[in-house]
Amino acid sequence: MIYYDTFKMTNGDIDIVGNDLLLVSGQEEMRQNIENRLAVNKGEWFLNLDLGLSYKDITGKGVRDSDIEYWIRECILQDERIREVRRIEIKRDIELRTADIYVVIIDPYGEELSLSGVIDIG
Repeated sequence: MIYYDTFKMTNGDIDIVGNDLLLVSGQEEMRQNIENRLAVNKGEWFLNLDLGLSYKDITGKGVRDSDIEYWIRECILQDERIREVRRIEIKRDIELRTADIYVVIIDPYGEELSLSGVIDIG
């Protein structure tokens, strides 16, 4: 089986109902895995310094959308189960210095999985 069962997390915390840990599997597990990877700054996690998104390369003046796309794609493809990153859309908010990111990936079974979020690009 290519999908795993793992703890369900909300805002970085493991979900617990009563005394039970909640689990997540299938595409939801893959979505959570990718979101967690994108939330880690590359070099931050001492057990795997290559894990995560290189935030220094997507923030500040002169960063192009193609740079942001490259580093997001590189981070997502760290999960060997991902067949393809099909599409990345970036919509900048110049005043807030953020970017809305929309990503479509292809899972191990050829199905589309979409993710979206906002990142601070300084």
